[in-house]
Amino acid sequence: MKRFHDVTVAPTEYLRNSTGRLPREASGGIYRGGPVFPRFALQVAARHRRGWLGFPRDTRPRLTGPVEAQAEIGLWCGPVSPHYGHMIADFGMRIATASRFDRTTPLVFSAGPVAMGPPPAFFWGLVEHFGVDRGRICLIERPTLFRTLLVPPQAERLDGPPPSRAHLDVMDEIVATTGPVPQDLEALFVSRARWPDGRLAGEPYVAEVLERAGVAVIQPEMLPVSEQVRMLRRARRILFSEGSALHTLQLLGRLHARVAVIARRPKAPLARAALAARVEDLAYWQPSRGILYGLNRRGRPRPDRALVLFDEADLVEKLRFLAPDIADHWDGAAYAARLSADVAQWIALNAYSTDRPDLLAFIRRQLARLGLTVDVDGAWEIGRTTWRSATPGSE
Repeated sequence: MKRFHDVTVAPTEYLRNSTGRLPREASGGIYRGGPVFPRFALQVAARHRRGWLGFPRDTRPRLTGPVEAQAEIGLWCGPVSPHYGHMIADFGMRIATASRFDRTTPLVFSAGPVAMGPPPAFFWGLVEHFGVDRGRICLIERPTLFRTLLVPPQAERLDGPPPSRAHLDVMDEIVATTGPVPQDLEALFVSRARWPDGRLAGEPYVAEVLERAGVAVIQPEMLPVSEQVRMLRRARRILFSEGSALHTLQLLGRLHARVAVIARRPKAPLARAALAARVEDLAYWQPSRGILYGLNRRGRPRPDRALVLFDEADLVEKLRFLAPDIADHWDGAAYAARLSADVAQWIALNAYSTDRPDLLAFIRRQLARLGLTVDVDGAWEIGRTTWRSATPGSE
């Protein structure tokens, strides 16, 4: 625990999920705000870090205005992020240590204009999970001078090394305070079927079939944090459609369960080091057929806008991990129809959400390579028509 005196904490000036690949974006980091540490460049352990080597990924606050408030003492935890996964993986692991320090010292988070309103409901769910009273949360929305500012260690880092045994012990103790939960579910599917992209192609059909086969299926965005944690603790085998909900496992210590992840980042499995230390077995299912990507503004593929595709026989075989009798419930014709509809919806979404003139040709090349037959022009026109009707002044 590092200790600083007479440190000003600034509101959040900007916050993004990734540093980007251009030099100017990378040097800008993902976050500006928070404590203006003395000799800022040297305070590596107190700053926000990422990666195996733990390089800082924040930027010194500019503090263009005067100090407007003062406080005696606080525990610095980080910014409030509107992104569930990054709130846990990037900023949540200081809260674990801070919550065990004492029962009265305020936990300090930066907020501000870029936070776009009050903290999301899941932020308060995380606070509750760590056993912290809401009254201890100090949201910094104007420059505030702290006479004493304590900075807990960043116990886990996004894309960093595995958590220490001591940290997992702490997480085990935190989870234990919520009471025992029977491990009474044989199989659980944590689905992204409600999302139009960033998931398995045909996933709504897969979720329906798994439910018919007796597998518990949840849409995590519909559940409070406490219920997500409880469902994970109940299950012996868990399949995730890769997304932010995967980071909910980081709110646990050790979990006696086998876990598989439908991957959409083949070269960078999400949270592998953080999760492998927690569960009995961890596997990432790589797409046997391929991946459909959207494009970002610089023309690079976007994993967050991807659809993952498996060869049908391979997918059914893999799903036996959750339901050994899955083949008895599977209808190949129904799956093919839902898959085509899913891809068409994805094409329309990309047409709606981009103005890149080269995206349609990029999608056509991907479909040809993957052997998919879809009414591309019809789906694209639906998306563009929707975009034109939703854009003020469009014709």
